[in-house]
Amino acid sequence: MAANDRNGSAPIGETADVIVIGAGPGGICTAIQLRQAGVEDVLVLEKSAGAGGTWFNNRYPGLACDVTTDLYSFSFFLDHDWVRPYATRAEIVEYMDAAVERFGIGDVFRFGIHAVSAHWDDDEARWTVVDAGGGRWTARALVGAVGMFNEFVPPAIPGLDVFRGPVTHTAEWPEEGAGFLAGQQVAIIGTAASATQVVPTIAPEVGHLTVFQRTSNWVFPKEHGLYTDEQRRSRLTDRSVVEAGREQNARELDEMFADLDNEPKAAALSARALANLEAVRDPAVRAALQPTAPLGAQRPLLSSEFYEAFNRADVTLVTSPIAEITEDGIRTADGQEHPAEHIVLATGYVAHRFLSVVDIVGRDGAALREQWRDGAYAYLGMTVENFPNLFMLYGPNTNGGSIIDKLETQSRYIVGKIAYLLKNGVRAIEVRPEVVAGYNDRLQADIGAVQVWQVEGSRYYRAPSGRVVTQCPYTVEQYDLMTREDDLDAFDVSLADPT
Repeated sequence: MAANDRNGSAPIGETADVIVIGAGPGGICTAIQLRQAGVEDVLVLEKSAGAGGTWFNNRYPGLACDVTTDLYSFSFFLDHDWVRPYATRAEIVEYMDAAVERFGIGDVFRFGIHAVSAHWDDDEARWTVVDAGGGRWTARALVGAVGMFNEFVPPAIPGLDVFRGPVTHTAEWPEEGAGFLAGQQVAIIGTAASATQVVPTIAPEVGHLTVFQRTSNWVFPKEHGLYTDEQRRSRLTDRSVVEAGREQNARELDEMFADLDNEPKAAALSARALANLEAVRDPAVRAALQPTAPLGAQRPLLSSEFYEAFNRADVTLVTSPIAEITEDGIRTADGQEHPAEHIVLATGYVAHRFLSVVDIVGRDGAALREQWRDGAYAYLGMTVENFPNLFMLYGPNTNGGSIIDKLETQSRYIVGKIAYLLKNGVRAIEVRPEVVAGYNDRLQADIGAVQVWQVEGSRYYRAPSGRVVTQCPYTVEQYDLMTREDDLDAFDVSLADPT
């Protein structure tokens, strides 16, 4: 059964050996690997109506992946008929559904179940998850697969509540695409990841598009063509074609964004992005769009269409800071009034919250949000002291490289720990505090050595305290090797009562 064939009508309040919160790529990968490891009693709770995570939930125009399909495929599911090197949102959702069906895990999903809290019961050695409807779900092990992109950022701009027209955040885009904006004066606030995809897509639809930029970004060119019929056939019939592409793309991705303090390398990469910027014909607009932060201080973006949009007579770039939003538009610090009928917020997500978007309470009443008050941290980005039998995917300091590679690595590690727990009479397994502290001391030292992450413009990577909580200073291969070490002695293990 495909994941999207199920809905929220499943029974409320079940018990399982393992509960996974989130049915994005990480939740799907974990469910598959748990089943392959012989762990059958698994539930995946998902607040949305289908699988795919952020790809299912987001639907703004132009949404597509910035990683090639070769790398955005599970290593155990490479024979999918992708139609282009960089898949669109719909194609990725289709792939995730196909993975659910191929590996026969459709029965584990419970859709329409929004997990809001989870509490550890030390007497029972179980987690109880409470959903938004009051349902209670219990499990011996809990896996948080909620990722980084759960809470969008509403900008703190005076007057946003007095605007008379509609306001749409890209994270809450309606299903009808861009048609509802046809012919309107539209203001879009932001020029980062979502904006680079939205702007060129809606520009031909709207009457006039005004783009408000706070910070310019590094935007690299992106191949946006289709595979030929012959390429699609060879990719389906010859696994080595995709494997070769994976190796090449992974190497290029690691090489591109590793060692960004290397000045000759950074200069060569910068030249690629600045050549992309040359598509803007107006020298004043081109200068305004030129990045000012060092390469690597911000999330790198990919688009070969974003800059072209600013050659349109009906697209205006505004760089003066927004002073306030009025009933009929936006007033900037230079005193200019910019009329708008519809405001689009492309202001991103709160990327530093991770699993703390759920109210997690562990041993002796420890609250994860409080424990992370100065910034999220974890051992290998996957588990933290005071929270037995709890693991997380795409947690603190694991961002970098292909997320699918990272999720496979983390799923393998987590499934190994859970299988050990379930098959060896283990009551609880909890990482030791000194191990977490030692790992994070080394990690932050290695992060501190990357100079481009220390500049003021790197706020995307940071918690409010200033701590870098998203980035991983290690390559995908280095991180994978770290997770393959025998580290059982990093954990306190308590055995079940033999009686």
